[in-house]
Amino acid sequence: AARIRCVICTGDNALTAISVGRECSIVSPGGVVLLGDVGVNGKLQWHDPDSDDVQPVDPFDRDFLDCELAVSQNAWKYLFRNQDDLETIWHRLVVFARMKPDDKINVVKYFQRHDHVVGMCGDGGNDCGSLRAAHAGIALSDAEASMVSPFSTARDGKSLLTVVDLIREGRACLATNIATFQYFVTYALTVTTIKVSMNLMGAFSMSEYVWISMDLLISMLMVWTMTQSKPHDILCDYRPTATLLGPQTIIAILYPWVSVVILTVLALLLLYTNHGWYLFAHPIYDLHLPPKYWLLRGDNYETEVMAEALVFTLINTAYANTYGGDFRKPVLRNFGLNVVYFTMSFALIWLLLTPPSRFNCIFRINCDTRSSLDAGNWTLLAMFSGASLIGGCFYGPQLLHIQKVAGWWFVSPVDECAPPTNADGLLPEVRFDDERWVPGYDELGCYGPNNCLGQAYKWQFLMLIIAFTLAHHLFVKVVLQGHFATKVRLSRRRAKDEAVQARHIQLSVSRRPGASLGATTTGSIISGDDEECS
Repeated sequence: AARIRCVICTGDNALTAISVGRECSIVSPGGVVLLGDVGVNGKLQWHDPDSDDVQPVDPFDRDFLDCELAVSQNAWKYLFRNQDDLETIWHRLVVFARMKPDDKINVVKYFQRHDHVVGMCGDGGNDCGSLRAAHAGIALSDAEASMVSPFSTARDGKSLLTVVDLIREGRACLATNIATFQYFVTYALTVTTIKVSMNLMGAFSMSEYVWISMDLLISMLMVWTMTQSKPHDILCDYRPTATLLGPQTIIAILYPWVSVVILTVLALLLLYTNHGWYLFAHPIYDLHLPPKYWLLRGDNYETEVMAEALVFTLINTAYANTYGGDFRKPVLRNFGLNVVYFTMSFALIWLLLTPPSRFNCIFRINCDTRSSLDAGNWTLLAMFSGASLIGGCFYGPQLLHIQKVAGWWFVSPVDECAPPTNADGLLPEVRFDDERWVPGYDELGCYGPNNCLGQAYKWQFLMLIIAFTLAHHLFVKVVLQGHFATKVRLSRRRAKDEAVQARHIQLSVSRRPGASLGATTTGSIISGDDEECS
C-alpha cells in the first residue's frame, strides 16, 4: 500500500521463504515463482519449485516474463559476479535464501547503489552487518541485533508491524521538517520585503514589541507547536517531498510572499483614498526625529497597516503548513497550535478594531498620545522599552501639521507632550483635543498625535485580511494537498513507472543471461523507491 518494495532475505530454505512470502503477500499469492540455483555445469538455472517438471526454464521466455524470482546463496553469488546479468533481473527478485551475513550486506548495498532507501529487519547476530549497512535497521530482538540497530521493537512480541510505525513516524517527521523550513524561508522573504519597503517609503520601523512578538510568539512558540502534530494512523501510498528546492516547496514559499505583497499594496491604496484623518509625515525629513529615537519611526499609519498584514501572513503560513494531509493527523488535533493561532488572530483583530488603549500603544497600532502616556503604568514593559516608547509621547504625523504653526519641538512627556508655551504670546495655544490641530479628532476622538484608523477603513482592511486568509488556507488544501496535487503526483508516477518498465524490458531483450539470483537471511529488507512526490 505504501509503494515500498519488500523482499525476503533469509538464511532459511528457499521453499520456506517462498511459502512465508506468499502468506504475507511479499510474494504474489497464487503467482509463479522461479527459483534460481547453480547447476552442476556451473551455470545458473531456473525452475518452478511448484511444478513436477524439473527441466530448467528461461525466465525471459514469454510465458515466464511476469514471474517473480527467488535465488539461493550460490545463485546470488553467481549474479553478483556477473553484474550485467544481475541488472536484467534484480527488479524481479523477491526472495534471497540461504544467505550468509556477508551476502546480506551485499544485497543491502546493491539496492542502495540503485538509489533506494533501504530498511532491514533482523533478529540474530548474523543480521548485525546488514542492519548496520541499511539506512534504517530494526532489531526484532533484545540480543546482538539490538546493539547495532538504530531502532528496535517492543510491540506485540517483536512484531514486524513496527516497520509501519517507523515509516509513519518518519514520513510525519519529514513533512514537519519541510513545513518548518518553508515557514522560516517565508519569514525571511516577507519580513525583508516589508522592512525594505518601509525604509524606502519613509524610513519607517515597526514597534519593538511587534518584532519581539514575531520572534518569540511566532518563530519560537508557534513553530514549536507545529512540530507537535502526530503521524497519521494510515500509511499512505507515497512519501512527502524531501527536496528543499522542489516545485512543491518553492510554491509553498512563494505563495505567502506574493500574498503579503498584494495584501499590503491593496491596504495602502485604501489608506491613501479619501480619508480626511490620514496624514503622511517623513519621520526624518518632516519631523526631524533624532537618530537615537529611531523606534519612534513606527508612529504612523503605514507601519501599523504593514505590521498587521505581515503578522497575519506569518501566522497563517505557520498554521496552513501544519495541515496534516496524508502524513500527519488533522491540524485541529494539534491543541497547542490552535490555541496560539486563534489567540494571536483575536489579538490582531482586537488591535485593529478597538479604540486607543494601553494595549494598543504597546504595539503602536491605533494609538494616541493619552493612551501612550498611560501605557507607562505597565512598568515591566516600560523598563524594557527603548527610546521611552512605552509611557512616552506618540510621535504621530499630526505633529507636522502642528509644527507648521507652532514651530518645531521635540515632544516630551512633560506637560502631556504639549508644545512649550510661547513667551511672547504670538502663537495660538495648541490643543490636542481640537480638530484644527489634530485633523480627524471630531471623527475619531483620538487625543493628540495618533495613528487611529477610521471605522470604515478598519472594516475594509479586516475584510481584506479575511479574504486573503481564506485564500491561503484554500490554496494549501486544494492545490498543495488536494485534487490538483494528486493529479500531478499520479501523472509523474505513471510516467516514471512507464520509463522504468520500458528500461527493464529493453534490458531483458538485449541481454538474456544464463544465470539467476539467489539469496538468504533471517530478516526482511524493505527498500523504498527514492521518489519525489508532490
